Amino acid sequence: MSEWDRRQLCPDGACVGVIGPDGTCKVCGRAAPGYDGAYRSGPSEPVEEDEEEEDDSDPDEGVEQLVDQAEDAIHDAEWTERKLCSDGACTGVIGDDGKCKVCGRSAA
Repeated sequence: MSEWDRRQLCPDGACVGVIGPDGTCKVCGRAAPGYDGAYRSGPSEPVEEDEEEEDDSDPDEGVEQLVDQAEDAIHDAEWTERKLCSDGACTGVIGDDGKCKVCGRSAA
């Protein structure tokens, strides 16, 4: 039996942790069923937190440029003149040879 088969998942359905050797979840601190120390207020091991850099930039900055790029792409001839495969389950497009580039079906 491997280590993966012996692990016990946290009883809290919203938690992704596993029960450690001390009988509590390594992520949220919740006790395993049958453990006499009902619930602890924190994780059993210290969790290192990444320090987030403060982003002082304007979130709307550059949006106009992205919109312009998107509009250019939409109007690009390659995108506006393409033919989609006639098979509704296929995601391919019809190539110069008249066949789908993914499934090979002809452009009926």
